[in-house]
Amino acid sequence: MLQKRIPTSLLTGMVVLNAERVSPTSIEAFIVRLYREQNNDGFLKAFSDNAEHLASGYHKLQTIMSQLRLRQVDIWPRFQEEINHDLGQRRADVIELHQPLTPRMRSIQNAIIQCLEATLQQVKLSKLVTDLDDLNVEQAMYRAFDVTVRRHLDPVWHRLSPATRQLVGDLYTLRQLLHALLSYDSVSFYEYLETILASNAPTSEPGAPQRQSQWLMSDEANMIFHEARARLWQEKQDEEGMSFELEELPKWKLLAKVLDEVEQDIYRDDSSSSHTILIMVQSERTVAQLRTWLSLAEGNTASPGRPYLTACLHNYLAWKKSLLSFQKEHHVRSDTPESPNPSSSIHEALRHKMMRTGAPAHKRRRMRGGMSQTSRPSFAEDNPFSELDHVAAAMDPPPALLAMDESMEEQDPGSTDFFGLLDLDHVIVVQSYQGDNNDNILQELRPGYVIMYDPNASFVRQVELYRATQSLSSELRIYFFLYVDSVEEQMYLGGLRREKDAFERLIREKATMVIPLTANGLPAEEDADQRMVRMLSTRIAGGQRLASGRHPRVVVDMREFRSSLPSFLHAAGMEVIPCTLQVGDYVISSDMCVERKTLTDLMQSLNSGRLYTQCEAMSMHYPYPILLIEFDQDRAFTWQSMGDVRSAHGRAQAARSTPSDLDVQSKLVLLTLTFPRLHIIWSSSPYASVEIFADLKQNYDDPDPERAASVGLDDSLQRQGQREASLNITPYEMLCSMPGVTLKNAAYLAQHIPNIQVLCETPMSDLQSLIGAEAGRKLHQFLHRSLA
Repeated sequence: MLQKRIPTSLLTGMVVLNAERVSPTSIEAFIVRLYREQNNDGFLKAFSDNAEHLASGYHKLQTIMSQLRLRQVDIWPRFQEEINHDLGQRRADVIELHQPLTPRMRSIQNAIIQCLEATLQQVKLSKLVTDLDDLNVEQAMYRAFDVTVRRHLDPVWHRLSPATRQLVGDLYTLRQLLHALLSYDSVSFYEYLETILASNAPTSEPGAPQRQSQWLMSDEANMIFHEARARLWQEKQDEEGMSFELEELPKWKLLAKVLDEVEQDIYRDDSSSSHTILIMVQSERTVAQLRTWLSLAEGNTASPGRPYLTACLHNYLAWKKSLLSFQKEHHVRSDTPESPNPSSSIHEALRHKMMRTGAPAHKRRRMRGGMSQTSRPSFAEDNPFSELDHVAAAMDPPPALLAMDESMEEQDPGSTDFFGLLDLDHVIVVQSYQGDNNDNILQELRPGYVIMYDPNASFVRQVELYRATQSLSSELRIYFFLYVDSVEEQMYLGGLRREKDAFERLIREKATMVIPLTANGLPAEEDADQRMVRMLSTRIAGGQRLASGRHPRVVVDMREFRSSLPSFLHAAGMEVIPCTLQVGDYVISSDMCVERKTLTDLMQSLNSGRLYTQCEAMSMHYPYPILLIEFDQDRAFTWQSMGDVRSAHGRAQAARSTPSDLDVQSKLVLLTLTFPRLHIIWSSSPYASVEIFADLKQNYDDPDPERAASVGLDDSLQRQGQREASLNITPYEMLCSMPGVTLKNAAYLAQHIPNIQVLCETPMSDLQSLIGAEAGRKLHQFLHRSLA
């Protein structure tokens, strides 16, 4: 569209899917703006099936409609009479099966909820956290809880203490633990608990953080670990040792009964209808779990999950053995005396200092938020785990447990002689929920039986629509599994309630929504963005005189269109020209080139050395190379966190920078020393970057796209001749190091004097006319000073 390769004025219309993703920073808003600037007759339709996302935030529906330049919105909730009538004509046969939790699972769930509530109360006690009072444990069970908490804490995240940050991380860990209880098998869940315990174990590494999660010190944590271990084995009172329980997930036996019922129903049914069984689960991990369970549970009706759990237990024991051997080797290596050196003595002093500042073992720390402190789980290992990365990598065993079962490794030699298509009438397909792709799965498989192993409200709507549109299809039976009195039930019912409330909020917002008159696509004489750019220019008397009809031009690299800055530049009235640039990301004028970096990209580029190469190329081809470091507009930025170090009087002191922060700062300093002409601009947001670009273009001409694209190629230096040769780094650095030459007059001097030889032959009067009387005298005396 920008390069006029698509005839935008000839387009009949445009359809936008997933309209809830449209925002002022999205690429969809940029495309719609380009479409409406040249085509006011074509239609524009936008669709969305995520009412909850549209209703969240402050007037989000109004913002999306203004970005799409639409004035009419149609809302079709499930409870509308017409939709209820159409979808109710061909209802599927739904069988709801409510499965209670085992007593041990119920005890673990209650203990996790108590830890979650106590941790949330401790987060609220922070004096910097003021917007989390309306959050409760019920909201903490939803998926968007982490996003909500971080959105509230991002403005003050750099000021939070390490203890508060640890509590926020504990909220995520406890939520994951709550969902793992219902989806992981008993062996994998206990292994996950041991990994959490190992990650919080104290370490002997010098300078390593010794802060541990507070919820692990509570009585509820002891209950969680004790009950999780009891699900695997229990020690007997007599001399026989321990008995292996290997508690199965309650849904496994329920699924076995349902599959047996479906098999009998298929045997009695003589019709030619589809007999494909589709099992829908929440995650890919559960998909691998059920596939392996189905392959190992065949023929075992009394305890179908026993072979699977036995294989998992063998994997767990092998993982534990390797972990202990690694731990032993690490302690032997750490206990070996090394040659004394200054760094080791410093590390030893730091370790003794941390030991002195730690709390005495006999003192009992009082904890806030209602969480009672106790000792760590009694069955935990006393030896610390240092290499947490190795622990995390070894935590999850391979999902295909068939490789460890020797009985399953024996294959028929002739089993690979036949290849062909599977008969979908007698096959079990296990799939995870895939959003919009679920419609394609239903259309391709056309199942006769659907088993919703994990509840999902969105998939229920998709099945209803599939059933209503397939008038000639056979009957469809749906089995709906749900844990009673569990977090799963609360999340499903809460999701239905939030969906209904979202539609009601959208209906009320539609009645009171304010839409600009220009939202129908008709361009105004001059919009607010154009007025802002015109008034920014001081060369037209602050807007008192009319600006020229030509828009400022900026050449933008193709790869930069994944960011929001090109869209903002276009909205501000600048002409954005896409081009494949070899040097830089933005070319503002023939003399200025900008390399844009976000904070994450800046650290990666500094570590890999890519930024040095980019700055070297810009310094070689442009007189004014610029490095633009752009922050996220929703987050605060600082090199070091505040509140980590406090004085004895309780006052907050400047926290020590972490090694990574110091490393980034030192590399930036070296970068500026290596390239003296490099200008670094710090931008708080993309909106601020637009204003910076407008200020930089005030006194400079527009760039040439062809020349900007040719810069950096092999033959570009030969085409540009002496102009590029005068910008070589080594002669320019020599010029800057001479007396009387500064960074301000070096570029001006380099434009009039081609090389060092001509500089030495230039008279004093000419040097003084270029850089001033005193500076010219100093430079001339330095060049003609005797060496003796």
